[in-house]
Amino acid sequence: MKNTVWFFIAVFSASTVAFDGQPLYYEIDWGPVTLADARVELLDSAGVRSVTADIKSRGASAWFSDFRSTLEILYTRDGTKLLNGESTWGDIFSNITVIWPASGLGPTVDLYRSEPRDNELTPVSEESIVDTVDPFTPVFEMVRILENGKKCVGSYRIFDGIRRYDLKIQDGGLQTLETDVPSNFSGSMRRCDITVNRIGGFSTKKGWFRIREPEISRTLYLGKIRGYWLPIQFEISAPLGKVVARLMDINYERKVQ
Repeated sequence: MKNTVWFFIAVFSASTVAFDGQPLYYEIDWGPVTLADARVELLDSAGVRSVTADIKSRGASAWFSDFRSTLEILYTRDGTKLLNGESTWGDIFSNITVIWPASGLGPTVDLYRSEPRDNELTPVSEESIVDTVDPFTPVFEMVRILENGKKCVGSYRIFDGIRRYDLKIQDGGLQTLETDVPSNFSGSMRRCDITVNRIGGFSTKKGWFRIREPEISRTLYLGKIRGYWLPIQFEISAPLGKVVARLMDINYERKVQ
């Protein structure tokens, strides 16, 4: 669940020019059950881009363990990229800072956890994180690609400070979304199918509900709002069911507190 939430944050914090600091709200559901709310603010001004996201457990997930995470990423004029994240999961607190220097060298990581992990992670070598990008870069580029009238296609070497994976995006064509809520998005959307190849930093724990990567499908839908491409919906499908994050009414004012 926790890794899924982080993946949603990365995907939905995606547009570089659509809004100037205006909050966007997403709801994350597992079937009929609500798991979390997310609040995202996007800024692109004077050569500096930034994204801030705040996500908080709600509904069924909060019954088991409250979760809250804040994430900020900053792209500076000189090419340096900075990612800061804080998370609380029950009584556990973690903080991470990842810096991609403008020189092009591999990123540096500063990670703190209030308690050690209860399971080991697969190793991540120094060599594997060279020439990587942060989790936001692929969707930034998809927005640009669609703005230029092309299809969503790309391959990326991703590192988020803990997990290292290769990500591939393939175009799934245009689809139409209909809604009964007048102020929600409806109309043509571009489907982007996402596949992940895990390299390192993932749990080695085995259990009844461990799902293999080939059993998981991820689909991102982007649509135009106010003339700009924006993530509308993201789906993760697995044998245990489908988790869906969807953009709420653009006038939606629920605050993540």
